[in-house]
Amino acid sequence: MAHARATEAGFEADMRETLRRSPWLLLSAGLHAAAILVLMQFDFRRTVEPTPLGIVVTLQDEALELLEPPVVVPPPPVTPEVQEVVADEPVIVEETVVPLPASDASSELSALDDSPFTGRGDNGCLGTGGGAGRPGGGPYGQRVPGRGGSTATQCSVALGLEWLRRHQDPRGHWDADGFHSRCGETLCDGKGHAMNDVGCTGLSLLAFLGAGHTSRSGAHRGVVRDGLRWLQSVQDPDDGCIGSKSGQHFLYGHALATLALVEGYHLSREPLLRRPAQDALHFISRSRNPYKAWRYAYPPDGDNDVSVSGWMLFALFAGREAQLVVDDAAIKDGMAYLEEMTDPTSGRTGYHEKGSFSAREPEAMERWPADRAEAMTAVAALLRIFHDPTAQSPALAGATRLLAAKPPRWDAAGGGVDYYYWYYGSYAMFQQGGREWDAWSRAMEPTVVSHQRREGCETGAWDPQFDPWGANGGRVYATAINTLCLEVYYRYTRLLGSR
Repeated sequence: MAHARATEAGFEADMRETLRRSPWLLLSAGLHAAAILVLMQFDFRRTVEPTPLGIVVTLQDEALELLEPPVVVPPPPVTPEVQEVVADEPVIVEETVVPLPASDASSELSALDDSPFTGRGDNGCLGTGGGAGRPGGGPYGQRVPGRGGSTATQCSVALGLEWLRRHQDPRGHWDADGFHSRCGETLCDGKGHAMNDVGCTGLSLLAFLGAGHTSRSGAHRGVVRDGLRWLQSVQDPDDGCIGSKSGQHFLYGHALATLALVEGYHLSREPLLRRPAQDALHFISRSRNPYKAWRYAYPPDGDNDVSVSGWMLFALFAGREAQLVVDDAAIKDGMAYLEEMTDPTSGRTGYHEKGSFSAREPEAMERWPADRAEAMTAVAALLRIFHDPTAQSPALAGATRLLAAKPPRWDAAGGGVDYYYWYYGSYAMFQQGGREWDAWSRAMEPTVVSHQRREGCETGAWDPQFDPWGANGGRVYATAINTLCLEVYYRYTRLLGSR
C-alpha cells in the first residue's frame, strides 16, 4: 500500500509539471506553423523565360502562321490561349490551273455545310434541299434564303433548284436540247437550241449561287462544283473564251458563264476558280468594240446592243467586287453607251437605237409585241444603280415609272409573258424600294409562283413556250431565270435603301 501511494504521488507530480509547461509548448508549435506558412509564399525555383514558338493553324487545307509569339506572364506561369485565325483569302498560286475535281452530286444532296449560315430553305417543300447563305461584299451581301420573300417563294426556289439538279448532265453542264435524257418514264418537253448549252449552264449555276450554294458549301455544292468544272473544261486556254465561237449568240453564253465563274470564285474563294474567272474577264475586254460596247462578233465589228452589253457589264461589276483585274475603260465606255441608248425624256433605253423597245426575233414579233415589256430599260436602270448607287438621274426616275406601269402579269394570249423582263425588272425595282417595289412584288410573286409546274417530271420547272426567248433556251432557261427572279429578295444587297 505504501508503495502504491508513492507511485500515485509521483504520477501526480509529473502531471502537474506537464500542465505547467503546456502553454509554452503550444506557443512553440504555433510559431513553427506560422514560420512554415511564411516560407511557403516564396518560390525558390529558377524562373525560365519561355522561347517564342511558331504556331500553325490548319484551316481548309491552308497553313496560316501566327507571326506574334504567345503571351506568357512570369510566375505564376499562364498557358496562353491560341485563337484560330481565319484568313480573308487563301494564298493563290496561279502558275498551274487544275479543274475542280468531279463529285457525285446525288451523294451530296443531303449533306449540309458547317457554315453558321447553313440551313434548309425549303420550308418543308416536298423534302427538297435548301441553301446556305454566305457572306459577300458590296451588292452581294449575305445570301440567306428566308430574309425576304415568303414561304411560297422559298418553296418555288427549292423546287426550281431540284428540277435543275435532276436534269444536270453527268458531265456537269445543262443540255439545252438534251436535258430530257435525265427524265424518268415521262419526258419533259421544251427543248432549246444546242448552241446555248454554255449560256444555260451559266444561268443555272447563277440560280444555285444566288441561293447560297457554292463549290464548298450548301446542300447542292456537288452540283455547283461539277457545273463550274465543266465551264473550265470548255474554256479556250489561249484567249479565255468559254465555249466555241460559233453561232450568233455565243457571246451571250460567254457573258453568263463568266458571271457564274466570277460569282463562284467570289462566294467560295476557291483558288482554282481564280485564273479561269480572270481569263474570262480578259476575253470580255478583248471582245469589246473600241470606245463602245458589245454585240455578237469576235473580233468585234463595231456593232453594239444593250442586251449583250448588259450581261458583259454585270460580269465586269462582279469581277471588280471579287477583286479581280477589270478593264475600267470598258465599264466607263459601256455605261456611256447605255446613256446614248436612253431617251432622256421618257427614261426608256432602247435595244439598238435610242428609245426603242426590247428586241424580238422576227418570227416572234407578232405573238410578243415589243411594247409589252421594258427589258432594256430595266437592264440599264439596274446597271446605273450598281455603277453609282448615289446617282439620282432623270433617266433612272423615268425608268422606274415605265417599269411600274408594266408589272408582271400572266397574259399568254396577249404576248405579255416575258421572263427576261420580269427578271431584270424585279432586280431594278427591288433596288428602288419603296411603294414602287411593293406594288411590283405583289404582282410578280403570285404570277411567277403560280405558273411553276407541280406535276410529274416537270415539277419545279417553268414552261418555255409562253416566253419570246423560250425557243432559244428551252425549259432549262425558263426554269433558271424564274428561279433567279424569285431570289431577288436576298441575292443582292439593296444599295439604294428605300426611296
